[in-house]
Amino acid sequence: MSSEWVVDGLEADLDHFHLGPVDLTLTPGRAVAVLGASGAGKTTLLRALAGFLRVTRGRILRDGVDISEWEPEERGLGYVPQGLGLLPHRTVAGNVRYPMEIRARADAGPRTRELLERFHLGPLAQRYPARLSGGEQQRVAIARALAADPGLIVWDEPWQGLDVLARHELGSVLDDLRATEQVPIVLVTHDPALAFSIADSFVVLTAGRVREQCDALTLMAAPADAFVARFVGFENVFEPSALAGGAPGSFRSWLRQRVGGDGVAFASPDLPGRDGSDPIWEGKVRSVRPTPQGITIEVVADELMVTLRMPSPVTPPLPTLGERVAFRIDPASLRPLRAAGGRGPGG
Repeated sequence: MSSEWVVDGLEADLDHFHLGPVDLTLTPGRAVAVLGASGAGKTTLLRALAGFLRVTRGRILRDGVDISEWEPEERGLGYVPQGLGLLPHRTVAGNVRYPMEIRARADAGPRTRELLERFHLGPLAQRYPARLSGGEQQRVAIARALAADPGLIVWDEPWQGLDVLARHELGSVLDDLRATEQVPIVLVTHDPALAFSIADSFVVLTAGRVREQCDALTLMAAPADAFVARFVGFENVFEPSALAGGAPGSFRSWLRQRVGGDGVAFASPDLPGRDGSDPIWEGKVRSVRPTPQGITIEVVADELMVTLRMPSPVTPPLPTLGERVAFRIDPASLRPLRAAGGRGPGG
C-alpha cells in the first residue's frame, strides 16, 4: 500500500543521546539513505520511525495522519533491524507468516505462499534461520517485512555480512521492490555501492543532527565531512590534526592553507602529473597494486600517505617500492570539509 510519510521536526532521546530535529518527506517509490559515522544517530532514527523509541518532539505523519504515538504494529511499517531479527524457533514460512498472524489476517496462508514464491524461498519454507545462508536470510527478512503490506520499509544495514553474489541479488530485490510495490524505503548503510544504486537522496547525520540533505551529485561535489568524503570515494582525506606542522612551502603546509574546519579531501591524482602550473610534489612509493581503474600507488609525501593512480592502459615501467615519484594536484580538485560536531551513542 503506497503512502506518503512526513517526518516533521522529529526529536528523540536515548540515554544521554539526543536525535533531531529531523525533517523528511518520504514519497512512494523513493529511497533515502541515512549516512553518518558510528554514533551519529542512524539506528536511533530508524527505531523512532518504527515506534520502538518514543518521539519526544515533532510528528510522524502517514498520509496526513499523526502516528507518532502509535504502537509499532499499528504503523503499517516494515522494519528490518541489524541482524535481521528472524525468529530462530520458526521456520522460513513461519517467520514470513508471523506479521500476519499477530494481525489475525484471514489470508495469511495464501499471502505467505505468494511471498515465498516471489523471493524464491519455496524450497526453503521448512528450514530454520540457522540453516540459511546470509543472502537467504536477507530474502526471508524482506519477505517478512512485506507480509503486512507496509506503507514504508526501514532497513538497517541491508548488505551486512553478505558476499558479492548475495549483495548483487539483494540489490536486484530492492530495485524490484521499489518498482513494483512503490513503497518508500529508508535505509542505513556503510556500503557506497548499495547507497548509490538504490537511494534517490541522502541524509547525513552528525551527533544526532541533520548535517546535510541532498542528492548524490551534491554529496560527491561537496562532502560535508571526512566520513562522507571517504564514503563517496575520495581516497585522500586529511583531517586538520594530520596537517599540523610542516615547513613553509611544504606539501603539508600547502594542504593546510586549503583545509576546511573538518579537513580536506581529494581524489587520487594521476601519474605522471599533468602538464600545467600546479606545484610538483614528491613522495616515496610504499605500495603498488592493480585495480580495474589502473594501478594504485601509495606514497609518503611530507609524512602523509597519499594515494595516486596510473590510469589504464598502463605504460611500463611501474614505480617500484622505495622509488621517489613526482605528482601534481590541481587545486580545483581539493574539497575543503566543513567542521563537524562530536559523536554520541546513537548508532
